[in-house]
Amino acid sequence: MSMRSVCLLLALGFAAPAALAAENSGQERVLQRIILIRHGIRSPTKAPEDLARYAADAWPAWPVAPGQLTPHGIDTLLSLGKRMDVDLAHAGLPRDACKGEVRVIADSTPRNRASAVALLEGLSPGCAPAYLAFPAGQDDPLFRGTGGGDDDDKGGIDAAAMDGTTRERLAQLQQVLLGCHDDACMAKAREAGKQLLLGGDLAKALKTAGSLAENIMLAYVQGMPASQYGWGRLNADGVASIIQLHNASFRLAHATPEASRGRGGNMLAHITATLLAAAGKPGTTSPLAPAGTRVLVLIGHDTDLAAQAGLLGLDWHDVTKGDDFPPGGALFYDLVQTRQGTAVRLSVAMPTLPALRSGDMAPTGAIVRKTLVQPACGGQRACPIEQFAASASQAVGSAVVDTLVIEPVVQ
Repeated sequence: MSMRSVCLLLALGFAAPAALAAENSGQERVLQRIILIRHGIRSPTKAPEDLARYAADAWPAWPVAPGQLTPHGIDTLLSLGKRMDVDLAHAGLPRDACKGEVRVIADSTPRNRASAVALLEGLSPGCAPAYLAFPAGQDDPLFRGTGGGDDDDKGGIDAAAMDGTTRERLAQLQQVLLGCHDDACMAKAREAGKQLLLGGDLAKALKTAGSLAENIMLAYVQGMPASQYGWGRLNADGVASIIQLHNASFRLAHATPEASRGRGGNMLAHITATLLAAAGKPGTTSPLAPAGTRVLVLIGHDTDLAAQAGLLGLDWHDVTKGDDFPPGGALFYDLVQTRQGTAVRLSVAMPTLPALRSGDMAPTGAIVRKTLVQPACGGQRACPIEQFAASASQAVGSAVVDTLVIEPVVQ
């Protein structure tokens, strides 16, 4: 561990951990909650002119540079922060970030740092938002892992594993992009220098389709009219349909722990160490927060969520809610005290596409919450902490960098 990491450990006040006692009633109690959340609504990472080769019509213009959080994205995260305040209170957890009760670590990209500010302003508006992050532009191994690559690096996809519905959606997206997908149309588009999804390598096509479908979804949740987010060829249900290509791309790319280890192994190792410290148990990796921290928020990317799903064998796909990894979507790691002992419960909280478009996270149906089955723990929903740690360690292997976030940021 570097000297700067040691200094940070001291600054954060790491002390000998002490397990929290269960309530006398014997009911389940949340001892600690770690939330891995995707940043808010952003513009596409490529400019409209760079996307032009995929579509017959011009892609919409955005109010911010490529890959940046939008003003609507900021407003939506403010609303999500207010909703988080209510949800933490309901779980019996502290929620005052002004008093340091909620610790936030963000990836170093501008959209993640901006997301941290917006979320904290919604959660605790009474103080200047404070969070931890690597210096802007410096890759953080907590979020970037040990395997390299960026947000669009989805690993290898086995085309043979693609089902018929996914292939049909490729044709649907091709229709949206070009206004047609018959042979004559395709030939004309090819002559015009357009890059096609159909007629070539299916695995590569699915990766490309996933990104293009996400760009259309982002325009929808940004609040753009149908003439812009789908060139008049797509309605809200159509957006929910084609975003399944993004879901399928991530699901196939992260189908095994081996495929997800490079991106997510380091993060899972540190999350596990943090849960162990809160439970008063030893670990082999540095925790991300003092043992007494009850709420920790990690602001990452959709790829981080997909990698954690691949490592732990999780499946939260729900055809009724559209995107499996939407802006503001979150995976919860709850350390809970049960009658049987200390355990880890996993769940997701995913904003619906209509809620993201409206920017209002307050309504009951705005966020879909689901408790997850843990295959590595025999299908249990509450996995004993020692068993969770053992299965996580096996999934992680050697993909660990014992480095912590080193720069506190106060806006």
